[in-house]
Amino acid sequence: MPYKPARKIKPKRKGFRGKEPFLKTGDMIHWESFLERNFIRLADFDQRVIEIFYQPECIDYLVNGKKHKYYPDFKLILEDNRVLLIEVKALRFKNHPKNIIKYEVGRQFCKARGWHYEVFTENEINPKHLQANLSLLRHLGTQEVSDTIMDRILEKLGLKSKMYLFELRESCAEIDEESFYKAVYQLIYLQEISTDLVNVKLSDDSILSFSVEEEISSCS
Repeated sequence: MPYKPARKIKPKRKGFRGKEPFLKTGDMIHWESFLERNFIRLADFDQRVIEIFYQPECIDYLVNGKKHKYYPDFKLILEDNRVLLIEVKALRFKNHPKNIIKYEVGRQFCKARGWHYEVFTENEINPKHLQANLSLLRHLGTQEVSDTIMDRILEKLGLKSKMYLFELRESCAEIDEESFYKAVYQLIYLQEISTDLVNVKLSDDSILSFSVEEEISSCS
């Protein structure tokens, strides 16, 4: 059965709206701000997130006897079956009294269902170079490349505990440049190769190593 959001997103006179592919499922996810778009990219990169839904719930609540409706931005399904209800809010609006009420409404709604409620701002979504790196990885790191090339790159990286990207390139000189970078970026995006995507802009000077089992983002 096709997914039906709790609220239809209408055209916007001011600001930006669009759709972003959630690569794990191939679904197009609606967003109403660039911050929401970037959250979708962050959730897609988080290996624990298996599904995302936009405008997933309509929560009715009362304030001073008046009826209100609250539509959280996203619902995430994690691989361990946990459910997260997410509000994406620009930092300058986070502590507005009306929003504080909505957060409590969201928390109580989730508590009754055994879900988790989180508020994400640009502090969590856009730290330093992360989104620029994710944009690059989503472009080049999702293009088709042979398993043989990726296996060769991992074999070369395995000869050292850490390598600069340019060192790895030199050690894989038999692989053409385009295929090499597609493969490396795909291995980084799949988190088989680890590098600092937050503090360092991805380049030939990036330090690469085999990934270790650790949490990449704060979607928890």
